[in-house]
Amino acid sequence: MIRRVVIAAALSVLALTGSIAQERTLNILSHAVHKRVAHGEGDASQGGDIAGEWAARNNVTLNWITLNVDPIHERLMRELALNETSIDLAFVVNSRFTPLLLEGLEPLGALAGGAAVEDIEGIAEGLRRPVTINDDIVGIPYRHTTNALIYNEAILAERGYTSPPQSIDELIEMVKGLTFTRDDGTRVYGLTFLGTASATPLNFVGGFGATYIADDLSVKANSPEMVAALSALADLFQSGALPPNITSSNLDDLIAMMSSGQAAMAINPFARYETLNDPAASAEAGNIKVAPFPAVAEGGTFANTEFWSMAIPRNSTNKDLALSLIQELAKPENTIRAALNGNGSVRPADYADPRVVDYVPYAAAEGAALGNLEVTIPAFDKTAQAATLFIEEFQAAMLGFKSSEQAAADLQSRAEDLVK
Repeated sequence: MIRRVVIAAALSVLALTGSIAQERTLNILSHAVHKRVAHGEGDASQGGDIAGEWAARNNVTLNWITLNVDPIHERLMRELALNETSIDLAFVVNSRFTPLLLEGLEPLGALAGGAAVEDIEGIAEGLRRPVTINDDIVGIPYRHTTNALIYNEAILAERGYTSPPQSIDELIEMVKGLTFTRDDGTRVYGLTFLGTASATPLNFVGGFGATYIADDLSVKANSPEMVAALSALADLFQSGALPPNITSSNLDDLIAMMSSGQAAMAINPFARYETLNDPAASAEAGNIKVAPFPAVAEGGTFANTEFWSMAIPRNSTNKDLALSLIQELAKPENTIRAALNGNGSVRPADYADPRVVDYVPYAAAEGAALGNLEVTIPAFDKTAQAATLFIEEFQAAMLGFKSSEQAAADLQSRAEDLVK
């Protein structure tokens, strides 16, 4: 009898020990927003706890290390330099996929033994391309912030326009037509954007078909399309259709102008729709709409984007488990659920899902924009300096300090030296 009790107790201990041994921890380095949309935290939680459900099924504890953008990538680079890292999965923004960082990331197709995730082709091609190296993907796009044409529907109607522009030529014509002075002396400008950052003016030139630096780091700045875009900016500025302080304008300035009705249109991400339609913060709430930014061809679109991808360090010891979570978060149904938690989904098809259409007022426009998008500037060791060069040259052309031809030629030579 005693022997049976001892055996039973020993078996219980073994069972408990086995259970404990199967419990695993996955360390995730990310921004807080990634945790929020994966778990459905806070007010935006219609999609439920996607990551938590996976963790429960797999007996895994998820340890989220959430930092701001720079600290995330500084920590990741330090971890990649070690023989072994405790970071199992990292969220990486596209501008940080430098050659040095890429060397430290695991090719995911090879790890998966085929397609890295389900319906990988359904992820926007413009997001997959920058994270595909040697025909294998090293990061699975998860969240994007993409530029749109934001417009005040009431001002457009006041000036006789029934819809946003459908081509870049129509945009130029409308910017001029939407510039006027009200009876009370208030000046309304046809267009505004962030003159101190490269993303929005590069979106403008992209609408003309111009490329600054291509994915392969070849510089394309001295092109007829770039000259045409810079000439259009100079003409708009000198005719008073752009705010006079646009070379120093920041995000607060843009929000203030759109919220007060002092600007008819702006270039900024789709998500700015929420702020500009908040009755507590905007006098134009209800009037602000968004559309894809128009391109040269009638009905064509162009958008600059910044996006985050899920990646696995080569020196991680939990690669298979990390890949399993990536595959779960990237399932088509789960990218829709994440969109219902406030994520910017990377699959154009998600924006046609009735649940997303009901939740995101501008779903159709954002989905359309994903069809033709590019990163602002490809990632390399001097991406930030390349952005500064563009700002200097586009401002010189816009302000009339240089001809558009000279600015494009100077941008070409300066950027080529930087890339070399």
